[in-house]
Amino acid sequence: MTVAETASAPVEKAVPATPPSSFTRRWLLFGTALGIAIGSKDLEWSIVRSRPGSSKTVGSGVIADFRNRPAAEWGAELTRSLNAAGEKHLTASLLLPRDEVIVRTLHLPGVPDKEIGAAIELQADTLHPFGDEEIVWAWSRIAGDSVLVGLVRKALLEYYETLFSEAGVGLAAVTFSSAAIHAALRMRNAAPASIICFFTGERTEVYGESEARPVYSSEYSLPPERALAYARAELRLAPDYPAQTLAEALNAPSLSYVTALAASAPLVNRFANLLPKERRASSARRQYLLPLILAVIAAVAALVCFVIVPAVAERRYLNSLNEEIRLLEPPALRAQALEKSINANRAKVASLDDFRRRTQADLDVLNELTRLLQPPVWTSSIEIYTDNVQIAGEADQASALLKLLDSSPLFQNSEFTVSVTHNGNVDQFRIKTMRRNRIGRTTP
Repeated sequence: MTVAETASAPVEKAVPATPPSSFTRRWLLFGTALGIAIGSKDLEWSIVRSRPGSSKTVGSGVIADFRNRPAAEWGAELTRSLNAAGEKHLTASLLLPRDEVIVRTLHLPGVPDKEIGAAIELQADTLHPFGDEEIVWAWSRIAGDSVLVGLVRKALLEYYETLFSEAGVGLAAVTFSSAAIHAALRMRNAAPASIICFFTGERTEVYGESEARPVYSSEYSLPPERALAYARAELRLAPDYPAQTLAEALNAPSLSYVTALAASAPLVNRFANLLPKERRASSARRQYLLPLILAVIAAVAALVCFVIVPAVAERRYLNSLNEEIRLLEPPALRAQALEKSINANRAKVASLDDFRRRTQADLDVLNELTRLLQPPVWTSSIEIYTDNVQIAGEADQASALLKLLDSSPLFQNSEFTVSVTHNGNVDQFRIKTMRRNRIGRTTP
């Protein structure tokens, strides 16, 4: 049994569905593909034709006991079936048996698509149990920074290439079940977050997605219920989380149908392909010419309707706004000049008002000092400033003058600016007292 490897915290809910296909993507769903699934004894094949409206089966069948028959014999049988379906030029997308592929899920945060191959190459030897035997691997992006990697022995891949070459069947792709199912789920609709259970011969294969594991793929030699129990535990889903069959999840009767479905829309669908590019066969593309022309026309029409027309309208609207701005700019500049002039005149008026009030305030200071500093106190000078008053003079007890001045409603924070000097029975002083409600104004 082989399982995908990834690390994540336990959860009990399924991974959110991916956004549905866009309008453009839907109209690029054109193509016809032949999918072949290798069984233990037989080959299953299906032809699927995809169009924007739906995908349908063109033909399907089984090549019995292909391993014990000459390749040319069963190849001719398959060719006759393709001719009967009118698709004789199709090349095949081959699905390898699950037990012949090692599937891994890698988390590569911040690695762009063009560098993912190099990142996988660095750790490829740790992803498989084949030792020094040559391997071939392929990857596809699945969710965020996670990629799905399939690894297979090179000798096995070459064996199938030779076998189908002898049968006269060209191979366009060689893939594995989890890659094909992941691509098919997202071909038209939002991918359901569920478990898909199906049989491959006498074994049970399970595919699942959850927040804990973006993709889970494993094959069990167990009854379906026990296999599903193990799968739910690996996916960190509830024990009673429902499972689906291929028919329920994809309306798919077989894995060959899933493979053909995933390959039937090459313009929009990508899945891991183990076959090197130089050895991939190509189908005749004449059947895609008309749909491609229609798709291009639809894309151009959509571009005109949703991009060019709005852009032109926006440009016209912007030009109209700029023209209005140009016409209103001179009046706006005059208004700004008038506002500056008004503010300057207001400042001058306020200055004149303050100067007019200053005379009366200074007279009030003189009157208050006359009331407070009565004989035998006398002053030799009084200097009145905007925020303070400085007094020089003589008194019998100069120390009491500070408290006396601070008791006035006009003065506060009085202090001696120089030390008091004693001249006989008289104290000579110089006091600076602050005018109340005037602190912070500039002293002239």
